[in-house]
Amino acid sequence: MMKHSQILLPRPCWLQMSRQVEAEAPLEACGLLAGVGNRVEAIYPITNALKSPVRFRMDPYEQLQAFEDIEKSGLELVAIYHSHPGGPETPSLTDIAEWRYDLPCLILFPSGGEWRARAFWLDTGHAAELGLYISEM
Repeated sequence: MMKHSQILLPRPCWLQMSRQVEAEAPLEACGLLAGVGNRVEAIYPITNALKSPVRFRMDPYEQLQAFEDIEKSGLELVAIYHSHPGGPETPSLTDIAEWRYDLPCLILFPSGGEWRARAFWLDTGHAAELGLYISEM
């Protein structure tokens, strides 16, 4: 997989994600972002099987269904997202230690009364921030 330096997220996708994480707070919410290259075209909310405010693990059945739908749609995985309802706005030590994907990680967090997001590559014990751009289309 090519490692992109930025992720393009259309506003409708951003709104879908932010509504999900708000509805599931104070528990962590999670899901998959699918698209082409670095541009997101679809959001796949997945149940957090741990039902935890500080950790997530995607429900395996829902994750498999999402993978099948992504493949049928001709899309590819762009990133994985989850929320940090109580912070931090960066990957936690648990996120870094448990990350097993060669994909970017988007973290949604509350700030100033609204949800915000940052994107990171997690690799070999550290996190490198990526550009995250919310577009109108």
